[in-house]
Amino acid sequence: MAKVFTGRVVIPGDKINEYFEALQQAEAARAPFRESLEQLNQEFAEYLATKYAPKTVRKHTGIVDLFIHFICGYTDVEQLEDITKGMVNSHFRSWHKRKVMDSATESDLRVALRKFFQFLATEKGMTHQKVLNALK
Repeated sequence: MAKVFTGRVVIPGDKINEYFEALQQAEAARAPFRESLEQLNQEFAEYLATKYAPKTVRKHTGIVDLFIHFICGYTDVEQLEDITKGMVNSHFRSWHKRKVMDSATESDLRVALRKFFQFLATEKGMTHQKVLNALK
């Protein structure tokens, strides 16, 4: 089961270079997953542009961008199907509250992610029912 990384890590000074190398390797290994999510977000933006004003499109895709950053940087998820309802709800909201300074409310986060996962279900055929149910 996929996990969310929380807490602090203490790295001895003489091991810092090894840590940075491991971090770069992990980032390189996750690059294809990140790129696929970013591509889906771009397609999501094009889909939203047919229905909503540019400001709304930027707001929703910006929140999804933050979600992608959270999923790729703070979890060990390697495929879209591994995302849990807890990651979408409580973990992402608490991370957003701690790390991001913007005016998005919890409702804005929920709506943007719900629209994104509905887009994946209707337009891409990638249904993730547990996550959709959690975002109602």
